[in-house]
Amino acid sequence: MTLKPEIKPVEKSITVQRDAETAFRFFTECFDTWWPTETHSLGADRNGITPIKVAMEDGVDGRLYEVAADGTEQSWGRVRVWEPGKRLVFSWQFDKPDAQATEVDVCFTQLESGATRIDLIHSHWENDPKGAELREGYQSGWNPVLANLEARCNQST
Repeated sequence: MTLKPEIKPVEKSITVQRDAETAFRFFTECFDTWWPTETHSLGADRNGITPIKVAMEDGVDGRLYEVAADGTEQSWGRVRVWEPGKRLVFSWQFDKPDAQATEVDVCFTQLESGATRIDLIHSHWENDPKGAELREGYQSGWNPVLANLEARCNQST
């Protein structure tokens, strides 16, 4: 058996002005309000058409997916760990086979100030044949996604 060399994870952090429970709920329940579908979706990537909805279902094995205007759903991944206010882990497949899934691990750390630090680690790039190339794209690609999350979460009431 040949071992695939590990590809360094993408690691990002933001701070939102919400407690950890609220930040977790906003991340998961309001996914469609903060995710930048016009630039970061299968529809936008493949045919320039923004999906009408993106969603994350609650709990372990919940789906992450997008819905096109014609009702077609495309899978983004599945929830693997669901610890409200603390941690969320999901596979990231973007309509690829399970064997090629990468993994996104999101930790919510309550700070003394009342704010929450959100740490995102995107790993397991070696599962995808184009993992090293994909990783480079996500290294910068997560920046606008998390900036949007931070801005929208801080605006919410």
